[in-house]
Amino acid sequence: MEWQRIEKPEYGYAVHVPQDWNERPPNLKNSPWETARFAQPSDRRHSVIVFRGPGRPGATAAEVAELIQATLEASGFGDFVISDVDVAGRRAARLDCARHDAGRVWAVREYIVIEDGVRFCLGLGSSVPDEDDALFTAMAERFEILEG
Repeated sequence: MEWQRIEKPEYGYAVHVPQDWNERPPNLKNSPWETARFAQPSDRRHSVIVFRGPGRPGATAAEVAELIQATLEASGFGDFVISDVDVAGRRAARLDCARHDAGRVWAVREYIVIEDGVRFCLGLGSSVPDEDDALFTAMAERFEILEG
């Protein structure tokens, strides 16, 4: 897999996506905290969104994942699992869920990291989650929080 590293110094992170994926403008109607979105132009079965926003004072990544879960639940998602993981060299939370509709699935995996009062969320979505498992794991392993 050939990767491209996209640095967003104004938001304090860098994300790695496959070389053939393109960046699209953030959709602020989706979330005011959305900073970037990426997708493979020839295959719309998967995408990545990166969010950055203020953290809740004293909240852990798992507690933020629970808040995100409530929002996703209101949008028709279910099958929630929250687990502890490491991302960007820090303790983080992973939130998995899916929305089922007319025999189709849209699975979401979000990695939440809190750093210096800032919440980062690497949001990965797929209609073929089993096929995208290794890809999404590799993206999370490469996610970087920039110093300063």
